[in-house]
Amino acid sequence: MITSVFLSHNHADKEFVRKLARDLENHNVKYWLDEAEMKIGDSLIQKIREGIDNVAYFAVILSPNSINAPWVVNELDVAMNYQIAGKPIKVLPIMLKDCEPPGLLVGKLYANFMDENSYVESFKTLVKDIGVVFNKNAMNDNFAAGHLGTAIDKAIYYNLPLLSSPFHRPYQYIGMQINQAETATGGLANEVGNIIVENDECEMFLEAEGNFVSYVEVRIKRTAPHYQHQEFDSESILGSLSLSLSELELARKQTHYHTYYDHRRQLKVGVSCQYDKAPISVGFSAKYYGQ
Repeated sequence: MITSVFLSHNHADKEFVRKLARDLENHNVKYWLDEAEMKIGDSLIQKIREGIDNVAYFAVILSPNSINAPWVVNELDVAMNYQIAGKPIKVLPIMLKDCEPPGLLVGKLYANFMDENSYVESFKTLVKDIGVVFNKNAMNDNFAAGHLGTAIDKAIYYNLPLLSSPFHRPYQYIGMQINQAETATGGLANEVGNIIVENDECEMFLEAEGNFVSYVEVRIKRTAPHYQHQEFDSESILGSLSLSLSELELARKQTHYHTYYDHRRQLKVGVSCQYDKAPISVGFSAKYYGQ
């Protein structure tokens, strides 16, 4: 479920690429970068093809340095052929410096990183397009994800999935119009406006009130069967949704139900086992905030 990106570039643009890789990692995006993946004795061609085989996105950094670089051209050719053949990979052209892009990219929309002063806005657009929620607090050299890193580590420890779009930070759908929520989640509203989106790892329920989403609940399937007399760790559950306890205030705690308030977003957050043998679920509501 973690979003993954192959970063194709020329070594002359390495400084920018390392910064981009750091910010992607801080947004829980896995990246493939030659200096991070290659080891002495590895076959260069084999490792690159393996890298492209195992990512959802292929980002090519465009500059006068890269457009004629043999390895970049070869990597782009492999990725475009994969895309044409129907393999699940999307090519993302990233314009770092003004240049004439390869013919294979004619007609594609570019991520524009040519203005260094607009880097944050450009990055925000990029991560949004790959289905990741932008976190402005992660945009600095010293970001260590705070307590979020601990939450994610705990999720991994408990063998929980790290969920990405559209399940990533589900509170974002609260207050959204139903038609907008359909577009954002890829789900279809039923006759009363409710939306259910599901995959192998979880099920997300968006409840409508009028023409707006008023409640969101995510059920994490891997936690079933759970029993109401069993303790559970909210931090690991929230970590799978890329949420941290440091963002929340604990309001009350019972064995089968933990209630938190998100004062910044004015939301009530409940982590619970609703009945014996159920999965652990996380619910978000603005209506009952403070109650």
